Amino acid sequence: MLNPSPYQWCLGMVLIAFLGGCGVLGKTRNTASEGLGAVDGAFHSSYYKAQVAKVKGDQSGAREALLACLDADPESAVVHFELARIERKEGQWTAAMNAVERAVELDGENPWYYREFAEIALELGRNADADAALEWLLVNKPEDDVAAMMLLDLRSAEGRFEEAADVVDVLEKEWGPDPEWHSERHRLHLASGDIEAALEDLVNLERDFPELVEAPLQRVRILTSMGRNEEAEEVLRNALIRTGNGRLHLEWARLLTAKGETDVARQHVRSAFASEDVPLQEKAEITWTYIELSELQPELQTETGQLIDLLLEAYPNDAAPFELQAAFLDIQGRPLEALEALGEALDRDPNAADRWLEACQLAISTKQWSRLDGFAESAGNLFPSLPVFPYFRGMAFKELGDDKLAERQLKVARNLIVDRPEFESDVLVMLAQIAHDKGDHVASDGWFDLAIEADPQNILALNNYAYYLALRKAKPQQAVEMAARVVSLSPGDANFEDTYAWTLYVAGEFEEALTWIELSLFHEGQRPSPTVLDHAGDILMALDRVDEAREKWRAAIDAGGDPATINPKLSAE
Repeated sequence: MLNPSPYQWCLGMVLIAFLGGCGVLGKTRNTASEGLGAVDGAFHSSYYKAQVAKVKGDQSGAREALLACLDADPESAVVHFELARIERKEGQWTAAMNAVERAVELDGENPWYYREFAEIALELGRNADADAALEWLLVNKPEDDVAAMMLLDLRSAEGRFEEAADVVDVLEKEWGPDPEWHSERHRLHLASGDIEAALEDLVNLERDFPELVEAPLQRVRILTSMGRNEEAEEVLRNALIRTGNGRLHLEWARLLTAKGETDVARQHVRSAFASEDVPLQEKAEITWTYIELSELQPELQTETGQLIDLLLEAYPNDAAPFELQAAFLDIQGRPLEALEALGEALDRDPNAADRWLEACQLAISTKQWSRLDGFAESAGNLFPSLPVFPYFRGMAFKELGDDKLAERQLKVARNLIVDRPEFESDVLVMLAQIAHDKGDHVASDGWFDLAIEADPQNILALNNYAYYLALRKAKPQQAVEMAARVVSLSPGDANFEDTYAWTLYVAGEFEEALTWIELSLFHEGQRPSPTVLDHAGDILMALDRVDEAREKWRAAIDAGGDPATINPKLSAE
């Protein structure tokens, strides 16, 4: 007989290593003869076919071949095991259980069979059978930590906490000392409601692993929840002496704050901020809280500023402290300094789109249009697919008086927008505004039409379009309809009520116009704008209420209205 080729030998070893051969994975039928020549050839041929089918992903072919193996040797445990795995993979849980039960029955010493049995039993809800199989593995193969954790979870879920603790004892004996075992016992005692035992577990954890601060931290939280604050502070004091860990200062600060001892708490916060044990992210979250509180409680602003200074000193190359400084300066009413701090943050970490967005919004609020363009340009280079940054550039160029560049950037923004009709509508409104300012009413009306088509409830588009039409005395009915939608969408707004009144006036509906201009004056309060007063005068004059009209026009001039346009109306007979 010729020796097998290297290729054939390699394939055979791969199949045995990956899938297991019958001589390796389990028993075949006992025979009186010994040696390879006595092995059932039909069995091995079918078994080999099954493994090849499995490699190819042919589960049906593998099952058929394994069933042929059972025809040759119905007491082969490994074949029943392989069938169980196939049936489980196919979701045939009852058939899988029948097969694995037979495998365990034929070979009660194979840990792989017990593991398969346990997993299938759990799926079928046969928890007692799963527990028995996993218990066998815990005793006979304690190094199988996966099976042990399955047993631990099963017993915990069933509320059998003492038996679950027995599993932890075996794991600790097998794998040696580890904080995890104390933590598991702590979890089990908490779940069972035995708080004192849970605290003792943490004491043991602290004793065996004295540098691990999680144990005293957890003890403190449990003790404070029970109102045992003095014990909690003693735990913190001892842990700080032993470790000096800054997280303990932070926990002490929380405890003292809850007791109302804020001055001492702040000292611990400062100590925590000076410690490298507390991560920057946690320090930043605390500082944000201080910033928010200091907006409502100005007496906290000194403390907040000191914390930010500590962060700036400790982390001069990180963006977060400068971002915090920017937010703090902004709430203090120092927006230009806030903008500078935000620029420092961006210099250190330019890869945060939200931070660029904050910078752009701050530049808009301070009317720093050149800075806005610079921020938006840099952000656009980093995030070229985001339409918001060319939109901001368009806004900046519009305010800087360069309509051509503004239109270009706004069109770039519109081309980048995907499935955001409200934003697209805002871009179109700005294009309409630019065209209106240039006196190109045809283009302006076209952009407004597109803006309203994209978002029929865009109040700015509806209001401005209606007002511009009314100023030109064009399409009066359309203007009235759009203005009516605006006051319906946003009732009580004096500016929108003025627009509606003016469109009604242009359409000749003077009585209705008077109602809405009076509402506008009412909502403007003690100091109405000159425009609303001027419109009120025009509407009253249309109703032949001459004296009242002239009173409103004079008030409009006093409020800062243009005498060149109002005086001729006062002089007219």
